[in-house]
Amino acid sequence: MTEKRGILKRIGPGLITAAVVLGPGSIVASSRAGAESGYNLLWMLALAILLMAIYTSMGARLGCALKASPLQYLAERYGRPLAAVTGLSGFLVATGFQFGNNIGVSVAAGALIGGPPWLWPLFFTGLSILFIIVARRVYTLLEKVMLVLVAVMLTAFVGNLFFTGFSPTRFAGGLVPKAFEGNEAIIASAMLGTTFSAVAAFYQAYLVQSKGWTRETVGEAIRDAWLGIAILGSIAAVILIGAAETLHGSGKDVSNVGALAEQLNGILGRGGHFVFCLGLAAASFSSFIANAMIGGTLMADGLGFGHAIDSKAARGWSIAALAIGCGVAVSILAIGFGSTTSLLIAQSATLIAAPLCAILLLLLTSSKALMGGLRNGVVSMGIGAAGLAVVFFLSGKLFLSLLMRLSDYVW
Repeated sequence: MTEKRGILKRIGPGLITAAVVLGPGSIVASSRAGAESGYNLLWMLALAILLMAIYTSMGARLGCALKASPLQYLAERYGRPLAAVTGLSGFLVATGFQFGNNIGVSVAAGALIGGPPWLWPLFFTGLSILFIIVARRVYTLLEKVMLVLVAVMLTAFVGNLFFTGFSPTRFAGGLVPKAFEGNEAIIASAMLGTTFSAVAAFYQAYLVQSKGWTRETVGEAIRDAWLGIAILGSIAAVILIGAAETLHGSGKDVSNVGALAEQLNGILGRGGHFVFCLGLAAASFSSFIANAMIGGTLMADGLGFGHAIDSKAARGWSIAALAIGCGVAVSILAIGFGSTTSLLIAQSATLIAAPLCAILLLLLTSSKALMGGLRNGVVSMGIGAAGLAVVFFLSGKLFLSLLMRLSDYVW
């Protein structure tokens, strides 16, 4: 029992990062990928997981190497404007994810309980704001909440995999990169945007510092980071495989959450719809607070108000991220545009603002003067640079796609 408690005590920053990333967008993107393309987009998920693991490990090492916070270091070394722009970038990405979280909780709660779709974002955002205002030790409480919710989701989807099984041949074939076709570009971008979150990886440094880990305990920080991302990757892969086995080729409209929920009907019968929607709602709410705290803390630190997660400035900007994300979601839902497709577009659009954090994280952790023996090795730098190229490529492609959709809508 003592050993188990010790393991659980060591789990923290990596698990919070996994819980933030494993939001409704990740569940819907993985489900849609499996339902519409079978195993074909499994390679994109594997790539996203590898990039997230590498960059989260960078964030962990950076947190252990620095005595000041990352944005404090940037401000002292390169000037406050760079720190402020980086903080703003993180805040915008967090706000974009909040919009997706609100759409996700609306779709899930609406399917479970009903009611006006705009009601649920208001309810859960209000609850999250109350949590941020009242909670005294946000980080400690966050760890416990994330542990429970991630465990529940993992159990539900792994149980479904035992029922559906999987094809080793198609699994191996899915790991071979393939060109995107039609709607696959949006789904692939959403998978990358919801799984490889450069902002969450950058924020890993803050979580590691909150945990009190230093150069002497860097090994523990790295193992924790890889463990959290391994959990994230396992859940996303299980969801994709389950959807591929149960929904691919069925001809059903998988843009509807009810159709996506049918992947659990085999093992749970009519209860599959309830469990899927409950898991989607839990994933949405589990990333509500942690995601907002990422944006809030980065914004506060970028502007020079300090980096403490529990500070008034961080809480204030976190509340702002929650409020803005909720306001946009309520507006979209009020005019009837809320769906799993709008959720995917919102989550994939965060790729446009995220590269700055990825660039800075790669450059900082490659500096020998800053990192010493903790700097990136050749493999990490190579994979990190390749990851940046992929992000820029998909960001540009997605940006053009969104412009075309907007022009079609206007004209």
